[in-house]
Amino acid sequence: MSFGVVHGSPQAIWVPISYAAAATTIYVGGIVAEHMDNVTAKDGVIMMEQASGAWNTTIFNVPFGVVIGTNLRDPVFNTTGKCEYITTASPHDSTKEYVLTGGPYIGGGHEAFAKVNVIDPCTVLKGSLVDSAVGTAPTVGTVTTGCGGDGVDCVTSAMSVATVAGFSTIYFRTGANKGTYRILDSASDTTHTWDTPCYADVAVGDTAVAVNVLPFGVSKVQLLATYSTCFDIDEAVTGAYFAIDVLRLDLAEQYKEYVEFRWNPINWAPLAGARA
Repeated sequence: MSFGVVHGSPQAIWVPISYAAAATTIYVGGIVAEHMDNVTAKDGVIMMEQASGAWNTTIFNVPFGVVIGTNLRDPVFNTTGKCEYITTASPHDSTKEYVLTGGPYIGGGHEAFAKVNVIDPCTVLKGSLVDSAVGTAPTVGTVTTGCGGDGVDCVTSAMSVATVAGFSTIYFRTGANKGTYRILDSASDTTHTWDTPCYADVAVGDTAVAVNVLPFGVSKVQLLATYSTCFDIDEAVTGAYFAIDVLRLDLAEQYKEYVEFRWNPINWAPLAGARA
């Protein structure tokens, strides 16, 4: 239930974690960003915040990498986020025990560091899809009204979230159309329409799942709040969202839903304004 690099990471490096007069918590498996908002000290990485504004144009957080470890001598585990984590403390007279990181940071044994797989617009990642919390799968809907013979619509019990026309996908888990993906024209958590007819009629009792992620191409997504270790499909992605390039969407198994993707280059565009 966390992000991982499929291929294309330039390298794995140790980086300091932002303190800036307040503690920062970093979660293993999450996406981190440079602390570069031109207001607070840029002394390390922070967790990638949720997108703010369309295509995340309101804030200047830029994806830097996926956390794969920390230098905390005795690892600690977050039971809600289901991952290891590290929280910074002031290095001055700190009694926390860290292991040496090597490399250019000779003080790595005296302050909090994270080991990060660096990412760029060409890096392919895999991320889980959850409904509001780690370990909660997208809601499976049961068809209550079939397609009526044309294979381009159905009504189901309530899904996790109202879909977004042109940016959502329905996947049939059972029935004659099992394994079929369709991009939705509808904006509802119960009434679904699409353009390309299914192979067979959608029948009452079939099951399906709908998410606000496309099966390929440029898609809108939102990170899970706090942990940034996966994408939250319970987000409406109508006012605040990131852009990703989807390479593979897999909704075949409950609790194993995932997407393989690249961060769209637009996520690096704020660098010009942030560092002007």
